[in-house]
Amino acid sequence: MRHIKPIDVECIEEYLDIYLQAYPAYKSLDLACREKYREKTLRDMSRKEDVDFIGCFQGDTLVGIMKMVNFSMNLYGQMQPAVGLMSMAVHPFHKKKGIAQELMAYYESYTVEKGGLVAILLPFRFGFYRKLGYGLGARMDEYHLETKNLPADGQMDSLVKLESKDLKRMLDCYEEIVEQNHGMLMKFSEEIWDMEQDESTLRVGYEREGELKGYMAYHFEEASAVNYTLNTLVVDELVYEDGQVLRSFLTYLYRQGDLAQTVILRSGEEDFYHLLMDPQHSSFYSIPFGYLQTNVSAVGNMYKIPDLKRFVESTSYREFPKEEEVRVKLFYRDELLDHEKAFVLCFKEGKWYPGNEEAVAQVSITARQGDLSSLFLNASSLSALIRLGVMEISEMSYVDQLDRLFRYGQKPYSNNDF
Repeated sequence: MRHIKPIDVECIEEYLDIYLQAYPAYKSLDLACREKYREKTLRDMSRKEDVDFIGCFQGDTLVGIMKMVNFSMNLYGQMQPAVGLMSMAVHPFHKKKGIAQELMAYYESYTVEKGGLVAILLPFRFGFYRKLGYGLGARMDEYHLETKNLPADGQMDSLVKLESKDLKRMLDCYEEIVEQNHGMLMKFSEEIWDMEQDESTLRVGYEREGELKGYMAYHFEEASAVNYTLNTLVVDELVYEDGQVLRSFLTYLYRQGDLAQTVILRSGEEDFYHLLMDPQHSSFYSIPFGYLQTNVSAVGNMYKIPDLKRFVESTSYREFPKEEEVRVKLFYRDELLDHEKAFVLCFKEGKWYPGNEEAVAQVSITARQGDLSSLFLNASSLSALIRLGVMEISEMSYVDQLDRLFRYGQKPYSNNDF
């Protein structure tokens, strides 16, 4: 018999056995490495502010682990509870026994118990989580640009150097910006501790009337093994309130062209390339016919809304176009529980709400729960999902109207490390 429960420092050695073997990248796995992660894990376990350590036991033997992060997430302009999955791993002697799926079931129950509207994770393998009902999030684009192609007309006089003593100002700035942007997550305790200990990253802030309205963190990397004058400037974090702040940071980067011939930066803005006079990737790669590469795209966060009806009720404040009333019945399967579900979603006078049992739908949509989660979070558009055959709709005449209703001006994006 297996059972799952919270774990603490008494399981530290068994925890490290599983964790270090499951996540060996960038680790030497020697005694010094183990001591480093023992110290880190003991510190993280002692806090218990927003992270819970969970273990799966076969009798008295620890066979699986995970951490759960209690986040605050911006959902359409208001902060709501969400839960992130972190460091899930199974002992190498106990794989392929269904332990990972049992941990996932516990995680989703935990999410609902904590009031979380969304379960969030960074996947080690997309297919595994897709089968359990998780949907893909929005893309992050990485640009590797020639420094000379960045904007050069930003307000440099508003920029200030930031140091460790400015951490609270940066966190206050970050929280203010999270509260303005759909899909962003507040930083959790381990991220903040990492910022406190980071002495090698360089940071620049943008001040407006004495308040920090954005900050940028970056470092340099060698771009050549034979020429020390060739470097790349890598932007690790780019937080900004508006376009003026962003443009000022890009101008700062432009002026570092004597140190770094290229710049790497990442953005969740799908239209970011319009900001650049020449957005071409430094590789100068092209694809047929006549298309020049601008960036590399990646998908990180995956989302699952465990209870779609509760999500709608809890985000009743979201504003929609005031179109004619429409009622759509959603058919989907809870893949984790292998259970068919359905409910009627109503749009009326700029609001959405679940219909009662007597509500009669005008149109129906059949979809996977993960794809509905992506749609409800605006990580995808309904018209595209219908066009691609990801979802089925009973009446094509409703596609345009429903597409306008579901669409939101901002896709969910966060770059939290969990």
